[in-house]
Amino acid sequence: MESTIPPIQSNTPVTGGENVQQAVSALGADVFLRLLVTQLQSQDPTNPVENEDFVAQLAQFTTLEQATNTNELLEQLVGQETQRTQFDLVNLIGRTVVSQGDTVSLGKGDQPILGYALSDTANQVTIEVLGENGKILRTIPSLAPGTIGTHQVQWDGLDEDGDSLPEGVYQFRVQAEGANGNPVPSVTFARERVANIVLGAEKPIVVQSGNTLNSQDIISIQ
Repeated sequence: MESTIPPIQSNTPVTGGENVQQAVSALGADVFLRLLVTQLQSQDPTNPVENEDFVAQLAQFTTLEQATNTNELLEQLVGQETQRTQFDLVNLIGRTVVSQGDTVSLGKGDQPILGYALSDTANQVTIEVLGENGKILRTIPSLAPGTIGTHQVQWDGLDEDGDSLPEGVYQFRVQAEGANGNPVPSVTFARERVANIVLGAEKPIVVQSGNTLNSQDIISIQ
């Protein structure tokens, strides 16, 4: 069945750059091209379309068609790049990544780093390693100056009794006090091993605790 070509309204001429752009955008390239051919077939032989007008219409049509094809190609390239980037993330499996959080991976013989940042000067800073139900397994006093900014404390993987804790993921928190005894706000940084990559997921990086990250969440890779 032949497709119906929509009529051209008399108050909407197809000549002129701006009108041609609007026509192509509204009707689509295929329909506009058929309209252009119909216009040529139906023109008055005694008053044909001026060469300049015809060339202008073809030029505008070609430009817009190229722009449409370019946009489609860019969308395909962006999709391919996103997929390639996610495949590259597979190389992170087994590596330790640092992000904002309060967890740390402990492996056999590990002495993980507990990182944090202070928003103000603190007179006293201690780091508490937590087990199930928030039980304090180890309290580590910070020997670093309690200045504003980032700090690190190394944990030997032992509990308060000096016994080695099992491998796994542990939470930690920072207790910081200022000169007046008021708490100083802090931010902690998680260090966890990457356990898996889920391709196509919004946050494809799965760390040992089960938390998920995207590449923008990662501060550093170790």
